[in-house]
Amino acid sequence: MSDIIDFLNARIAEDETEARRELEQLAMTEAKADLRAFAECEAKRKIIAHHERIDWDNEPSRDRDYMEKFLRIVAEVYAGHPDYREEWRP
Repeated sequence: MSDIIDFLNARIAEDETEARRELEQLAMTEAKADLRAFAECEAKRKIIAHHERIDWDNEPSRDRDYMEKFLRIVAEVYAGHPDYREEWRP
């Protein structure tokens, strides 16, 4: 699972960089609307952090399967990226 987490962290960083670049080019009223991109990046990071905090040795395997599927769903928005792996498709 660390591969998909590394992949997601890299894509989120790219999203944030792009949002920051776009934000710098917008007028203030437009910028407020674009803050959603930063909130989305933060939400994805919280999902990854939650997954990494779990002690999987003490959790039922079905819970791990569920959480790994959830990560695959999050990663699917990046399916067009050259580093995306088809094995991650939910």
